[in-house]
Amino acid sequence: MKRINKFWVLTVLAAFVFVGIAAVKQPVNDKFKNLQVLPKNITEDSLDKVMDGFTVMLGVDCKYCHYRDKKADTLIFDKDDKAEKEIARNMMRMTMDINKNYFQFNETVTAAQVQAVTCYTCHREEPMPHKEKGTKK
Repeated sequence: MKRINKFWVLTVLAAFVFVGIAAVKQPVNDKFKNLQVLPKNITEDSLDKVMDGFTVMLGVDCKYCHYRDKKADTLIFDKDDKAEKEIARNMMRMTMDINKNYFQFNETVTAAQVQAVTCYTCHREEPMPHKEKGTKK
């Protein structure tokens, strides 16, 4: 009887150890899938701020880039069925590249803290980039 109790106690303890190790090794946020430009460990609050920025700077809502399941009446954020989503990714890469390579930052102010070029620079609350007055459309 003592041997069986020791076996079960050791088994339960081993299970807790493995679960604890697995929990420690998990990314900060494994909730978000298919992040290709944004950091995979982005917090929910940070991701919300980025997405809210897109809606303001481009004058769109979430379904502009994200696939909407009409039957369930919900958005499926990890699906890549809309071309606008890949365009947004490419635009993010482009603005990050411009800010990194063409603007001077130093130790106290980094490109991550200040963006010289953002979506708003060209879009001005429109889904298609802004054109100056007097130019052909």
